[in-house]
Amino acid sequence: MKALLTTLTLASAATAIGCDNPFGYSYLTETLKPGKVEIVQWVTGRLGRNLGSGYDARYRGFDLKTEIEWGISENEQLSVYVNSRYFEQTSRDGLLFDGFQVAYKKMLSNPDTQDWGVALYIEPGYSQVSSKNGAHRDQLKLETKLLLQHNFGTSDEWIYAANLIGELEHETATQADTVKFKLTQGLACAVGANWYLGAEAIVEAEWAELNDHQYTAVLAGPCVRYQSGGFFTTFTVLAQVTATPANKGDLNVTKKSPYETRLRVGYEF
Repeated sequence: MKALLTTLTLASAATAIGCDNPFGYSYLTETLKPGKVEIVQWVTGRLGRNLGSGYDARYRGFDLKTEIEWGISENEQLSVYVNSRYFEQTSRDGLLFDGFQVAYKKMLSNPDTQDWGVALYIEPGYSQVSSKNGAHRDQLKLETKLLLQHNFGTSDEWIYAANLIGELEHETATQADTVKFKLTQGLACAVGANWYLGAEAIVEAEWAELNDHQYTAVLAGPCVRYQSGGFFTTFTVLAQVTATPANKGDLNVTKKSPYETRLRVGYEF
């Protein structure tokens, strides 16, 4: 009887939450149903970088992103992002408009019917504010992702997600190119009817002009999601575990913030 109740509880949780994304950084392979719309506000905090002394040493930067997603077919969706950045440091302070992106995602394999979900994601965009120091520059970006998802457990209450990401950034004034590669992984479990608890890890590396290595960093931390009806919110906290080249213990705090937080609040119509 106890086992039956446990199974029914987990099934209820899976039904209520489905496979909505519990992660702040990793994307799932699933797409919105045709005609569905989702509006999401992102706030990413970059904390603890050491850019100098005094006020600059307590640098804080926040990336603000408003996203609108549309389901355009059973396995395709479009997204539009409008971005701003907020800085607290001597050389740059206040809220600045940054740019925008347009994204297309196509699900190749559905994780609800197959062992593994697979999707392709492509996102061209434009940015005019550097996340590192707030400096103005015109930059064209192209990001591509291979998305993987595996649902498992008695009632598919567990979700594993992995994203393999490549990003090219091109500054129009200087003709400088930057290449980034990332691998994100997330594991989360439904807890009750409205909650997911889990953890994420990211490995990312950056090169200037394809041959000048800037940094490689590993970040990891917990994530949580709450959902009720069409409303949802997720929160992730990441900390640098190690980086190279290191300039503060095992960390690189000039190229990459040692701590990041990401809050996502949204509603699906």
